[in-house]
Amino acid sequence: MTHELKIHPQYFRDVSLNLKKVEIRKNDRNYQERDILILNEWDPEAQKYTGNQVKRKVTYVLKDCPGLIDGYVILQMIPYENSN
Repeated sequence: MTHELKIHPQYFRDVSLNLKKVEIRKNDRNYQERDILILNEWDPEAQKYTGNQVKRKVTYVLKDCPGLIDGYVILQMIPYENSN
């Protein structure tokens, strides 16, 4: 499944440089391993998308662990390489 999501500029930069390899998200989409995340940079001050986008593949979903708020997950991700 593919999910289009907003991401703030300070996090977008680190994801696009492959420095940030996890996302903490509310699990309102039933995230699964092998899902594709389309992360669209969102400027909260301007209240609009910047047009920048990165794609990532979910490789691991961590949920129901101590310290994690109920209903949230940690998504481990890698750059998405479309082999089609």
